[in-house]
Amino acid sequence: MTLFNLVIWAVLLLMLPNSTNAADDFKKVTPGRSFSFPQDHNIHQGYQSEWWYVTANLKGEDGLTYGAQFTLFANTLLIADQPQRIFFAHAALSTPTEFFHAERYAKASMGHGGIEANPWQIFLDHWQLKGTGQNPLPGTLTVKEPKFAYNLKLSESRFFLQGDKGFSKKNANGTNASYYYNAPFIKLSGDIQFNGKTVKVEGEAWFDREWSSGMFTGKGLNAAQPQKMMKSIGWDWLALHLDDKTALMLYRVRSESETYLDGVLMFANGEKLPLSADEIDWQPIGYEAFGEHKYPIGWRLKVPSKQIDITISAINRRQLMDGTIPYWEGAVKTSGSHQAWGYLELFGY
Repeated sequence: MTLFNLVIWAVLLLMLPNSTNAADDFKKVTPGRSFSFPQDHNIHQGYQSEWWYVTANLKGEDGLTYGAQFTLFANTLLIADQPQRIFFAHAALSTPTEFFHAERYAKASMGHGGIEANPWQIFLDHWQLKGTGQNPLPGTLTVKEPKFAYNLKLSESRFFLQGDKGFSKKNANGTNASYYYNAPFIKLSGDIQFNGKTVKVEGEAWFDREWSSGMFTGKGLNAAQPQKMMKSIGWDWLALHLDDKTALMLYRVRSESETYLDGVLMFANGEKLPLSADEIDWQPIGYEAFGEHKYPIGWRLKVPSKQIDITISAINRRQLMDGTIPYWEGAVKTSGSHQAWGYLELFGY
């Protein structure tokens, strides 16, 4: 799950003249929604924001470990009282010693970005995630930039509805929430390109899917004050492949009023086990400085009830997405009770 979408919306609000984005102008996220596939892989008219997200942990034929990440955001702004959809995408490639990233923007009316239902695909310019038939999986992910590129084939994976049957709370009382599902058991293969060379890779990927309206607006986080909002919100998100049959996801949302922690274990057979905040001991143990900001890129995680006791470290400490709004996101590995790998996202430090 990435909450970076919220910040992109705030930036766009600042950039575009005569634009508004009051939460009351969009559909609400409430419990009890019935999900329907493949329809829910596509755009949901009337909601403010939605995003599609892939992170991939890769092992190269050269014996090295890599990471790849791709996200497409679709945000709707009201410009002169007319809804206009803006697409934003970012992509990154991590190596043990280097970090490459890029970002792209487009208005939906320009035709440079979009979502197509059959055959299913999302795209922004030549960045593309193409599915099969009306489904995103199995699929292919293609990103090409002057300094890096990747071409990856993604397998099928079971989808899991997060939270309460897809209603995912971002605070204790559920007034801030999204509709959320993911596919954590994707196998992949393909190649990555950087520094004039091509490396064949294989590994595991994680597909996340969310949509929402007015997330994090309210006391102290007024949508009419995006600069204040960006300074008032922080989060940590962790997704790990503990083994071939077990995936772990944690997220912690930090606002002025509370810190909300949630977690879940998912199993390849389709079972899902929620983790309460009381079960999770997730503490930073190492930092990396980027200018005035220090990010906690090293962690100790304990879930005693599930025999989890691991230390989390980055494959490359310098995985800072230094774009329109800087934040840290990158491939990680673990030691301890589980030799795992995954992705960590940090914002608001």
